[in-house]
Amino acid sequence: MLKGSWFPIVCFKHDGSVHRSWNKTLVIYEDDKILVLGNDDAMVFESDGRNWKVREPAITIFFKNKWYNVIAMIKDDGIKYYVNIASPYTLVDNNICYIDYDLDVSLKPSNPLRILDEHEYYSHYEEMRYGKEIDYLIKNGLYEVLNFALKHTFPFEDDKIAKLYNEFLKLKGDKNGI
Repeated sequence: MLKGSWFPIVCFKHDGSVHRSWNKTLVIYEDDKILVLGNDDAMVFESDGRNWKVREPAITIFFKNKWYNVIAMIKDDGIKYYVNIASPYTLVDNNICYIDYDLDVSLKPSNPLRILDEHEYYSHYEEMRYGKEIDYLIKNGLYEVLNFALKHTFPFEDDKIAKLYNEFLKLKGDKNGI
């Protein structure tokens, strides 16, 4: 993907239904392991018909072979990390696509690390028949995320996120970095 290009993101559930989508994100960086995107005014479309605009700028990091993606939200009191335990992304018809597997991790500057939506995971595990292989990949991804978050290693490094955010602003022509 070309640095400085805009792409939509489409998030699916395991059964193939669209869960959520973002109308645009800007490619900041890509290599053979990661894709880094930024946005600060994207529209989000929910499967239940709700639409909303993102409230703060964010850097999103997708991994090509990892079962999670990381959203680093730039807030007044610091960077909040939100992790979707999810399939690696694919590019389909110029859409960045992934499957959300319910479990999330939240890491805020003033709050401890939290695992979210475990009840939803176990409910969907049965309902959508994730299976043992998917369960293993999801739990392995969760373990990796928790390990990196507790050690504050990439992608949970505020200084690297700040540099990526400044690169995002430069690419879109905004001079007000952090």
